[in-house]
Amino acid sequence: MIYNVAGLLTGNLGDNQQHEFENERLVVDGRSLDEISGSVRLMRTDLTVLVKADIEAVTHDSCSRCLEPATVYVDVTMEEEFSPANADLVSGSGNRSGSRTIGTDGDDYYDSALVIDEQNFLDLTEGLGQALLSALPIAPLCNDDCLGICHICTVNRNIIACSCAKSSQDPRWAALAELMENSGESAD
Repeated sequence: MIYNVAGLLTGNLGDNQQHEFENERLVVDGRSLDEISGSVRLMRTDLTVLVKADIEAVTHDSCSRCLEPATVYVDVTMEEEFSPANADLVSGSGNRSGSRTIGTDGDDYYDSALVIDEQNFLDLTEGLGQALLSALPIAPLCNDDCLGICHICTVNRNIIACSCAKSSQDPRWAALAELMENSGESAD
């Protein structure tokens, strides 16, 4: 997802471009993000290009309850400012001797993923990949009402109904269970 923004950088404040894409694929930190679809709006600001993206993607993981394969749907809205590597293009200054590049002086915030390269290409791949990864659930589920694995007999309770949870009581909680039974009897 690379866009040529030379026209935006030399254009007027507020100029914009709209891009749509679907069925893209990214691999970020070893994780495959598939069926990436959405829209991207690029808008010229005073010194940067503002990127607004609404993206949907699919990835595959293991269910955190039953360890079966799970399809995870991710929906993210990203808004970032990308700065040109050569700030003179945006400012309109033709003076190359005093040209300034992003990240070379201590006053500029520098993130290499948010820089438009010298050829005026804005690469959305890394920033979008990181936004999608950060939107992934910590504990993905195969479905919302997954019963998980029985902690006693270790069967997948979505497939086999076991009676372990009903009949078994952890002995460490016996004193509390007895206290709860006694408090229920005295309340009558």
